[in-house]
Amino acid sequence: MQLMMFLVFVCVGTFPAVISGPGVKVVVEEDSDAVLPCSLRTEENSTAKVFDWRKDESQKEVFFYDSGIHYNNGRIGQDEQFRGRVSHYEDQLMNGNASIKIHNTKVADSGIYSCILPKLQPIQTFYVELVVGPGVKVVVEEDRDAVLPCSLSTKESIIAQVFDWRKDESQKEVFFYDSGLHYNNGRIGQDEQFRGRVSHYEDQLMNGNASIKIHNTKVADSGIYRCVFPKLEPIQTFYVELVVERLLRDRSGEIPGASKPSITVLDATKDWSLLQCEVHRASPEPKVQLQDGSGNILPAEERRGRYHVTLNITVTKTDRYLCVLTQEEISHQSRAETFVFISGAGNTTDRNVGVGIVVVAAVVGAVLVVLLKLRQIKICKKKLSGPTGPEAEQNSNGLEKGTLMTPETNNSHSTAQNGLMTLTIVSELEDMC
Repeated sequence: MQLMMFLVFVCVGTFPAVISGPGVKVVVEEDSDAVLPCSLRTEENSTAKVFDWRKDESQKEVFFYDSGIHYNNGRIGQDEQFRGRVSHYEDQLMNGNASIKIHNTKVADSGIYSCILPKLQPIQTFYVELVVGPGVKVVVEEDRDAVLPCSLSTKESIIAQVFDWRKDESQKEVFFYDSGLHYNNGRIGQDEQFRGRVSHYEDQLMNGNASIKIHNTKVADSGIYRCVFPKLEPIQTFYVELVVERLLRDRSGEIPGASKPSITVLDATKDWSLLQCEVHRASPEPKVQLQDGSGNILPAEERRGRYHVTLNITVTKTDRYLCVLTQEEISHQSRAETFVFISGAGNTTDRNVGVGIVVVAAVVGAVLVVLLKLRQIKICKKKLSGPTGPEAEQNSNGLEKGTLMTPETNNSHSTAQNGLMTLTIVSELEDMC
């Protein structure tokens, strides 16, 4: 019995769109076929596009497609390891499907594969890890979709056939198809756990594809699934193991013992604030941290009981502060935050502004001293004399009150009332005093 593992994962993003970890992994038995997924979410036609599959850091050429030309119809350059063993889905290109199938896999085929669409804007890259060895397993992260494979090697049409998906020894009904009638169009009997979350590939039934997709997977979906064709002679059965891995997220109210932290300001002055981070009724034992707005872990005074943790810290900087609780055993993480404003002289922002003002004043003073030494600035004290009244608004040289003295004023003087000091700018050769 040929076992094939098919895991579809679609991700659109800017280059490089790196997808790593257990979110995208294909696990197959040696000598079986493996489908490596690469599909555009937009489902735009890829018939006239370019996509390039490569393996590992060595960038071995696995499969290259360019507007209909590829390694199976004349193009050269494919790595010897994959020659004659890789195919694509010609009939699915119109739907944006650039997936490939590696036939008769070997342990040496294990590694990280990249599917690059270099002519898209932006460039899109998808990563898939292939593991070739004993066992057939689909591994996904919680809340992702998982495709469980079940295909006839003869590729005969199963539109008028029957196939039945069940889970574990309890035989939970996952999906049942009978000549077009199934759980999504009126058939009854599906287990409550899977209701509304399982679909099949209607357009692939003609090719013998009975694979299903479980949407929004949960940890409880992990287990052994079997796909049975009860009306074939002989009956054919395919087994797939699904592993749904937990994500670290807030599970308070969902799991007993998954606690929520709190953060409060116990005391404050203009120069500092005393913060307290508290966690109550947490089981299993949590890890609790105080962090600043940049995610830096802050040293804090800790008091710990069996189910209770308290952290205290005095902060002197305006910032956002977080109390972060993590319980790895139950994949739970929760946080609380508060904003602290420090208004006193110890505040870094205020201190920097003060330093800036002093520096500017010093620079201006230094410039004035240099100009005085070079006789570019002269300070004259002149007592005003002459007519009073409206005539006093103009001096004998016809300058208006407050005129700035420059070399271009050609020996003119600025005036001021009441014998005030007047700053006069003259040329180096002129003496106005």
